[in-house]
Amino acid sequence: MNDTESLLTKHTAGPQAIGFDYQFYYFIYLSLDLRFGEKIGFEVKEDIHIDLADSKTVLLQMKHSVLQNSAGQIQNLTSLDSDLWKTLSNWSDFIKADKNNADNFLDKHSFILVTNKNHWDNNFIHALETFKIDMDLGKLLDILSALEEKTQDPILKKYLKNVRTLGKKRCISFFQKLRIETGIDNIIQKIKNKILENVKQHKFIDPVFDSLSSNMHLAKFTDIKDRKKFEISFDDFNNRFGKCFQVAFVAGSLPQRNLPVLLPEDLEEQIFIKQLVDIGEVVSGSTDIRDYTTQMLKFLNDFTYWSEENFLQPMDVEKFKQDSIQMWLNEFKVKYRNIERRIKSGEKLSDLEEDVKSMGLEIVDYIKRQNLTIEGFTSLGLISSNGHYYVLSDNLEIGWHFDWKEKYKKI
Repeated sequence: MNDTESLLTKHTAGPQAIGFDYQFYYFIYLSLDLRFGEKIGFEVKEDIHIDLADSKTVLLQMKHSVLQNSAGQIQNLTSLDSDLWKTLSNWSDFIKADKNNADNFLDKHSFILVTNKNHWDNNFIHALETFKIDMDLGKLLDILSALEEKTQDPILKKYLKNVRTLGKKRCISFFQKLRIETGIDNIIQKIKNKILENVKQHKFIDPVFDSLSSNMHLAKFTDIKDRKKFEISFDDFNNRFGKCFQVAFVAGSLPQRNLPVLLPEDLEEQIFIKQLVDIGEVVSGSTDIRDYTTQMLKFLNDFTYWSEENFLQPMDVEKFKQDSIQMWLNEFKVKYRNIERRIKSGEKLSDLEEDVKSMGLEIVDYIKRQNLTIEGFTSLGLISSNGHYYVLSDNLEIGWHFDWKEKYKKI
């Protein structure tokens, strides 16, 4: 790696970005557990907060690390971890700022630090767990004092002192209400496990996750962009995101996967594009070629998934295909009836090329307006319906030109 590459690498925001993603995916995870009367917020009162039905609030700080030890494991949350003590110091500031009623803030709040770091040999966490059993504050404060003496970092010393000097009564209450959750990793799988608890069947997990994740990300972006607080109540979740689960509970629903579409290198070598170019529906170099290919591949992604996961049975697939082809064939015969009559009367097909192209365009226009339905299911929508016909034409099962079978069978 040269000097420029090294400098660029130092300025990348990858680890920071993954930390934000970790925070938001944990927000999604917690939102799936909301109860009646509760509300969850993102970057409002804390990284995440939950307002409980009894008017109390849980404040959560998220700390994610990509650093690994020599064994390839995520680094430990040590007793002198800066993230740990900065978080606890910030919460101590919140408590101390409540000067009018020293106990009011602590009465109404509890605190959770969530991290993917592990905590082997963390003296403070072990001491905190012991304190919650024996309630011996002195032993816990002795640990804090020892840590303060041990570190040479002036900022870390300040954090430790800030926590230690809360005062006896507030320290007891704060440490009772403090929870440190370590080793919280694989957050996406945790969300999927939670979804499975709701939908009961594995085949619904990915489509629900895709829909929920994308819709919640969009809602967050839109609300924050509009200078609104991104908070979701129990009712909000059902109203705004309940639709993400309908594929599992509404008869006839087919999940949209939103998988990435990988376009082929030479778009214009596709048979269905050649067919459309020949009748003038698209021209070489047009952006429509990319759009139509995307529609075709998106339909293929979804249809393959529906078949493999048994949303559709083989008979459903075959009947849908035959009905679609029949719809095209009926229109094809209507549009080319006059052309066929003229050819039988002795006119050459080559002399009718402009009329043929015009008829071909009318067939395409008709087909593109069809919103197809698979029997027993909701309609596919125009984009998927169009994509299906592009698949059929790419497989040379349908065409637009009067002589399409002869023109393209040699390709």
